[in-house]
Amino acid sequence: MVRFDAMNVDDDNDLEQDAEDVSEQVLGMSRRAMREKPDREKPVRPIPQKFSPTKLRIVAGQMGGRKIVYSGDPAIRPMKEKTRESVFSLLGGYLYGTFAVDLFGGTGILAMESVSRGAEKGVVFELSRPAVVTIVDNLKLLRLETQIEVHNVDTLRWLRSIEANTKNWPKMPWVIYCCPPYRLWKEESQRLLAGVSELFAAAPAGSWLVCETEQDFEMAKELPDIEWDIRKYNPAFVAVAHKSAPAE
Repeated sequence: MVRFDAMNVDDDNDLEQDAEDVSEQVLGMSRRAMREKPDREKPVRPIPQKFSPTKLRIVAGQMGGRKIVYSGDPAIRPMKEKTRESVFSLLGGYLYGTFAVDLFGGTGILAMESVSRGAEKGVVFELSRPAVVTIVDNLKLLRLETQIEVHNVDTLRWLRSIEANTKNWPKMPWVIYCCPPYRLWKEESQRLLAGVSELFAAAPAGSWLVCETEQDFEMAKELPDIEWDIRKYNPAFVAVAHKSAPAE
């Protein structure tokens, strides 16, 4: 709501005189500015470059071939389509009877593709508000808004309270995607590794963990207690782990 304050009519004469005084001051300033030559021209502030929106394709499953909008923001850095296709092949191709967890959603494409490939439900975490708005719009486009939840949160903070935050999650196997901005693997290494490790430990038997890192980050060395299948997909490494049922 925009608010306008009322003005007393009796003040009209004073206002006219004030307006004349202000006009004289402005004219005087303008004349001085014309006589004075600036020493140098002020630099022109560069106009911020807008992103070039594009689209991402869901590779396979019920919605294979459907496309979602991607803002083009390089900070989001969605997983390349060929890499995504290879990752889902490592997971067995289809994910029936699973719950998809995308810790650093970006575009949300991993959760969407998971549901397309049979996952029953999914959840996406994303810190950027504009990215969340786009994810929600894409879910509506695909009619997945009832199957995939979106949370506008700081994932690293969320990972501090895993037991409380996951108590109502399905007991079916989870497919956890941890594909953050690469810099977080170094800048927030301790918090990120501890959180991911604890989340995977809390996951039901049959769950999967997928981590995308830069090639100079050694996941097997950082989390040696987890058995990894690590693949190279330039310019990244993708580490995949599967949680087997406990031995009887």
